[in-house]
Amino acid sequence: MEFFDWINVVQIFTEYFTVATVSPAAEYVQIVLRILYISVGVAAGLYLICLVLGGLGMRAMAKKVGMKHSWLAFLPFANTWYAGKLAGETRVFGQKMKRAGLYAMITELVYVAINVFALVVQFALYQPDYFVEQFNESGEFIGIYLEVKRVPLGLRWMIVADTVLTWVNTISYLVLIFFLCTLFYAFFRKYYARSPFLMTFLCAVLPLRGLVIFAVRNNTPVDYDAYMRRRMEEYARRSGGMYGPYGQGGYDADGNRTGGAGAAPQDEPFSDFGGASPGSGTADGANNAGNSGNSGGDDPFPDF
Repeated sequence: MEFFDWINVVQIFTEYFTVATVSPAAEYVQIVLRILYISVGVAAGLYLICLVLGGLGMRAMAKKVGMKHSWLAFLPFANTWYAGKLAGETRVFGQKMKRAGLYAMITELVYVAINVFALVVQFALYQPDYFVEQFNESGEFIGIYLEVKRVPLGLRWMIVADTVLTWVNTISYLVLIFFLCTLFYAFFRKYYARSPFLMTFLCAVLPLRGLVIFAVRNNTPVDYDAYMRRRMEEYARRSGGMYGPYGQGGYDADGNRTGGAGAAPQDEPFSDFGGASPGSGTADGANNAGNSGNSGGDDPFPDF
């Protein structure tokens, strides 16, 4: 869910403008907790804005295709499932995947549950009494660390849980990214065929899903394969069409070579010697042949 991505973004930004080294442990813990509170508050506001904008975008898309229950687009987790319904058919490595939106929603629920638990553990462990200052042999301050002996026996399991949650959270995040990329690639093949890779990256990896969906809400859904065929045909036409680049000739729909600009038709190899001109009918050709022997005719080369 974008909420925790926004927490990480705000936390990094806030820590950049915060003094990195402080000597008293109590002051250190207070600064860390302040950063966490600010990050959670700002992230909640940004996530709410993206949630509303994404809901408005998907509601407009659902209205175009006649889908019902568009209010689900405004609900967390349900909006992921609803995006899968709008995306339609989804493929992974050339194979169809049914209910990609459902799988992404379930993975998102697991990811959020892990992150909520990890956030609770962090707040529980950041207590001034649990941290001590560390000094080197010359008495210079090195840093502040969590001392296990200061943590009550009933809460020491949180130290292990904090480490384990870091790895579990990473695994769940990678799985979530996989399903979100699968879902949104199919989604933007339909609603932004010009660049589905870029839009998928913005929605699956970066926390910009709501903004991107709102931006493309007025796009008409298209068949991606048909769209790419039209683009290739347009590219071929602009590259020279039937005459090819630089007037050197091109290829027709059957792959046969066509002449360049001004070239004689392939079905009349001797047009320069009084044969039928391009576009002339059978009657005209016969008439020209009949006049070929008349020295007084219009043909300047009767001998041919």
